[in-house]
Amino acid sequence: MRPLLFSLLAFACRGDKALTTDTAVETTGDLDGDGYAIDCDENDPAVHPGALEVCDGIDNDCDGQIDEGVTDTFYADADADGYGDPDAPVDACSAPSGAASAGNDCDDADADSFPGAPERCDGADNDCDDEIDEDIVEIWYADADADGWGDAGEPVESCDPEQGWVAQSGDCDDTEAAISPVATELCDDADNDCDGETDEADAADAPTWYTDADGDGWGSADSEQQACEAPEGAAAVADDCDDGDAAVHPDAAETCNGVDDDCNGWTDDDDPAVTDAETWYLDHDGDGYGAAEHAVPECAAPAGYVADATDCDDTDAASNPDADEVCDSADNDCDGAIDEDATDSLIWWVDADGDGYGSSASTREACDQPSGHVSSEGAEDCDDGDAETNPDAVESCNGADDDCDGDTDEDDAMDAATWYADADGDGFGSSTYTATACDAPSGYTDDATDCDDTQDDVNPNAVESCNSQDDDCDGDVDEDSSSDAPTWYADNDGDGFGTADTSAVSCEAPSGYVSEDTDCDDGDDAIHPGAEEACDGVDTDCDGSADSGALGSDPTCAARACLEILDDGSSMGDGLYWIDPDQDGDTSDAWEAHCDMSRDGGGWTRIEAALWPNFFDVGDYEQVGDPEDDNYTQLTDLDDFAVGGVYTFRFEVGNSLTWDTGAQAHYTIWSQEHNPIDDATDGSDYTFIDGEESTTCSGFNGLHSEYWDQGGAHCRTSDVDTTESYNCWWMQVVPFQQYSSSSTYPGYLEGYDGSNTHVWQVLWVQ
Repeated sequence: MRPLLFSLLAFACRGDKALTTDTAVETTGDLDGDGYAIDCDENDPAVHPGALEVCDGIDNDCDGQIDEGVTDTFYADADADGYGDPDAPVDACSAPSGAASAGNDCDDADADSFPGAPERCDGADNDCDDEIDEDIVEIWYADADADGWGDAGEPVESCDPEQGWVAQSGDCDDTEAAISPVATELCDDADNDCDGETDEADAADAPTWYTDADGDGWGSADSEQQACEAPEGAAAVADDCDDGDAAVHPDAAETCNGVDDDCNGWTDDDDPAVTDAETWYLDHDGDGYGAAEHAVPECAAPAGYVADATDCDDTDAASNPDADEVCDSADNDCDGAIDEDATDSLIWWVDADGDGYGSSASTREACDQPSGHVSSEGAEDCDDGDAETNPDAVESCNGADDDCDGDTDEDDAMDAATWYADADGDGFGSSTYTATACDAPSGYTDDATDCDDTQDDVNPNAVESCNSQDDDCDGDVDEDSSSDAPTWYADNDGDGFGTADTSAVSCEAPSGYVSEDTDCDDGDDAIHPGAEEACDGVDTDCDGSADSGALGSDPTCAARACLEILDDGSSMGDGLYWIDPDQDGDTSDAWEAHCDMSRDGGGWTRIEAALWPNFFDVGDYEQVGDPEDDNYTQLTDLDDFAVGGVYTFRFEVGNSLTWDTGAQAHYTIWSQEHNPIDDATDGSDYTFIDGEESTTCSGFNGLHSEYWDQGGAHCRTSDVDTTESYNCWWMQVVPFQQYSSSSTYPGYLEGYDGSNTHVWQVLWVQ
């Protein structure tokens, strides 16, 4: 293949014209028929010299370049807010993952900050218009009693109010926490709920009063009302059964007047006893005649009592002076004689075969049964010559009417078999529905072992399955041997996820077992799929990797410094990261720092920055602003950045009025063995690393606040570099406004002469 390629190249280099359409058929060199004897892809007629380059990852015009001049520019969108970092362009045919077409995000580490975003009271430029918290006003009200409701009298407008101010007003007494618009009204002469009224009827402790229309001191339970004080014409107690009659109430005396005077639910009762009552006699048997030994005095006859006391047997309603005599061996009509001329004497039948059943062919009338006779009230013997045949005989499966009922071999025959209803037709019956017959009725069987005769798939021959029923009628439901029983896994730590090491097969999950076997540590309930990952070196969510969160991404994953994040591989480029320099295990004091992850080896933590004319204008400038502010210092944690007692600093200044690192004018990187804020030195512990070593009078300068305290104005009376002349020491980081107003050195920040107007400064530590 290689000799052929070289021959074709030689052919092209001799200046021969490309094949035309007419000659292409005759030439074997144009394999794809695109009119070129040789091109960079003889398998694609759309690829040849002069073809239009398109964004497809192919060298269409055979010029040795791919997709030249046809890509679009996109920008890395780290916070996925649709706006990319202008300092991170990417050329591609289409937007790569994590990139946006717009490149004007002012903070690509904050998804709430992008052009057009709503401005909020958070100290950040949310809408990228170079202004912070503009046109944002919130109203706050003083809350002196800390009940969550403020006094509307003197509100203030602020983004971040002081402690003791709240967003809602309406407190009518800001000195009492128990009084507010959401408080409960009480009967205490105070407007507890701030509705302008005191001790309303709906007060939580308001008592109930009852209307007393008749003024007897007792009210009606049907007319109750709530009030802190007793309304006019009301009583504190109810239970008056007639509030229109002052003589009727629970304390009144009962009389025989047809009225429930004492409201006890009874009218003219004997509690207390009345003096005008009549005597009544208990009529126990209810025949209208009472017994003299059971008398009571009442206004009216009590239930079960009568005025007549001549009953001779008050336990029998059939015995009284007005009753008929009957055959019962008793004096029914109370005349002293028994069973005389009884109205109910009986007709008796002769029983010829002595089987206890007689025939109507021979009868006799008497109160008591004559010998050889039976009652005519019973069933008649169908064969009084055969003692084995009578209405009380037992029917047998013998073709005869043994029990005289007119039927032969009925279902109740003594030797009839028991049959069981088979409603579902599966060959097994239920003992719930049975039939006794000499022969099997239709739909019945002689097997009674079906436990559910409504389902033909439930019987002793069926296969058990997990369906909450006893399919095979063995008395057990959903046994472990069920055909469709699932497998369960032991969940020893109770987090809802089990381990495949211990399993069980059953229809329902055994205690301590679950359906999932994906727990990677079944001894710790905090470790399971879906658990929140923590920065602790443990695979908490069982995804196969530990600590899926990035170092520095939040306070719980705070790093010692920016360099640790860079070395860990968690860097997402320049921006804000969480650090905890003291590394004492308590991340409550972690703070967000601006990290430079790209220049001078990366891993630089910004601890001081200022933009003219906003140089430090506070007495204690060791902690000012936030990492994204123009006027920023975080020197309070400086001791924690020393490694083996050595500090590594980078100081830079620039002329631009913005934080544009490209406009950097000068920088110096050095190390020193003392804290530049608190300690003095003779300069011997400084070590130059990179940048511009000589910054003033050929000597080396570093950050050193202590010399201001020693020397006075601008440190001009103290010289750290003893090899140089007097006044050659200058502090590189200026904590006072004097430099910005100096006529000799306008905008002066560090050891360059007045021809340099440096308007910003940044100090980094590594």
